[in-house]
Amino acid sequence: MVCPDGQWRQIVTVEDAIAGGCDLFDLDQLRLEYSDDEFANLLMCQFVDDSQSAFPLSLVMPCMVDSWEVWDDYRPFAPRPVGDRGVWIGYDPTGTGEDGDGAGLVVVLPARSMGERHRVLERHRLKGDDYEAQADFIKGFRDKYRIEHIGIDTTGLGGAVAEYVEKWFPTVVRYRYTPELKGMMVMQAQQIMRKGRLEFDAGWADLMQSFMAIKRELTDSGRQFTYKSGRNKQTGHADLAWATMHALHKEPIEGPAEAGTGHSMMEIFE
Repeated sequence: MVCPDGQWRQIVTVEDAIAGGCDLFDLDQLRLEYSDDEFANLLMCQFVDDSQSAFPLSLVMPCMVDSWEVWDDYRPFAPRPVGDRGVWIGYDPTGTGEDGDGAGLVVVLPARSMGERHRVLERHRLKGDDYEAQADFIKGFRDKYRIEHIGIDTTGLGGAVAEYVEKWFPTVVRYRYTPELKGMMVMQAQQIMRKGRLEFDAGWADLMQSFMAIKRELTDSGRQFTYKSGRNKQTGHADLAWATMHALHKEPIEGPAEAGTGHSMMEIFE
């Protein structure tokens, strides 16, 4: 239809596509892969109710940029995409049990000053409960980047993953969730976003949805607040968002040192 602003708009849902003869996907499988909110937003053209989200759409949207246009110093297909610059890796491991969830990994190029922005260079989702395979996947980034920080949630299988990672990266940081730690991570990420200091590719709707899935709720005891997201096949568990926060937690609360106060590098040629 032609809308009141004079623009032509057409809505095509995944069900419309199937009704029109498209057979490139399985609707039941898509419902398993996405939470109800993600399915409605990404595939049914519906707005998401983010009123209870710790990261509403208005906070996350400004982080989304056209990375191919904006990141002119990032070479994704080069052996060393960012040269000798250090990166931070955040990992949220696979859950356990019958409703076990997937795992999320992000690679963040940290800001060097308050005037720069953190950039999420890569994000990956993994399936399966093999903790050794998860650790090997993380190790695969060792030759591609100069890794300065790896943060892993050690609840459940994360402890075993961290043990394997520690063999080649002794300074791996283990995060064992408490309401206080979750609150600190969420507030730090919110602060970074509010100051316009985080960027990721605009095509990564899964990362956007992952942040929006985190909600502030009471603990089971009802005595304090924490941050939760569903941990089952229907709702996902915001793995990419938590992985991002594991990486960003490397930054001091006051932010990075201003330009000119950090370390420098000198090369000597004979």
